[in-house]
Amino acid sequence: MENKAQKKVLIVVAILLIVIAVLAYVLSIVTKPEENHPPVTNDPNEPSEMIRDDITLLEEEPIFFGVQKIINDYYNFIFEKNTSELLKILDPEYVSRYQINGSNLYEIIGSDYGITSYVAKNIYYNPNSSVTYYFVDGYLTTNSVMGDEYEFHDSVSFLIIVDESTNQYVLRPIQATNLLDYANSYDIVDRNIEKGNSFQTIRVTEENKLSTYLNEFITFLIYNPREAYRLLDEDTQQNYQSYGDFEQSAYQLYESLSSRIFSYSSNEDGDVVIYDVVDDKQNKIIIYEYGIMNYRISF
Repeated sequence: MENKAQKKVLIVVAILLIVIAVLAYVLSIVTKPEENHPPVTNDPNEPSEMIRDDITLLEEEPIFFGVQKIINDYYNFIFEKNTSELLKILDPEYVSRYQINGSNLYEIIGSDYGITSYVAKNIYYNPNSSVTYYFVDGYLTTNSVMGDEYEFHDSVSFLIIVDESTNQYVLRPIQATNLLDYANSYDIVDRNIEKGNSFQTIRVTEENKLSTYLNEFITFLIYNPREAYRLLDEDTQQNYQSYGDFEQSAYQLYESLSSRIFSYSSNEDGDVVIYDVVDDKQNKIIIYEYGIMNYRISF
């Protein structure tokens, strides 16, 4: 009887041990942290706290043109060799990573740009965050002071970081084949920017915006006719037998158009805003606007 009692005790103990082991295993699964690798920050000195937010296309014009102005200020500082302002506007982490100082600054960021104009085409950002990251893609046009060495540089990208609590921003050039993919994979972290420049929005009237569109198109007619051809809507492109046919008539078109607005009206067709424009040479032009700086021209 004693042996039977001992056996029963051993069986009960064994069962209890099994139950405890199973519970411990289950709890280890429930409480086990995810096995994904921790986020790799873009710089060892960056804070590890991540800002989780979706990346979306910026559609607010005052912010859009404010961001664009920052980049134009950057190139103006380069043209003027304003080293102190450049070191102020550049992201300190970018400066630290590339060991930038007053002596090697222009070797790293470049200096031979001449007279420049940067036009943002797409800006992505993380909304509703204490620190906003603006991922900007656009093109840069450069020209010599004499105006005889025009160059068009497509897909020139920047990252602008704005601390919403201080309204200060910093900038860094980036390399991005696909800006949206770059933005989605970027490790957005909390930043405290106290020494930078104040971010300011820019309100542009519809008339000024339309004038900007026309000026861009007219400039391309001379310096970059292929880009001007791309800005035509499909029906207008079909008025020409080929791109070569359009290129031959580009200068004549350049002389006939003006970027000054005489009158305009607008209506909406779904997400597209359609502007009926008359320039001060009395040309009737239709501009289809699909988004900020995303338009096609018909005449």
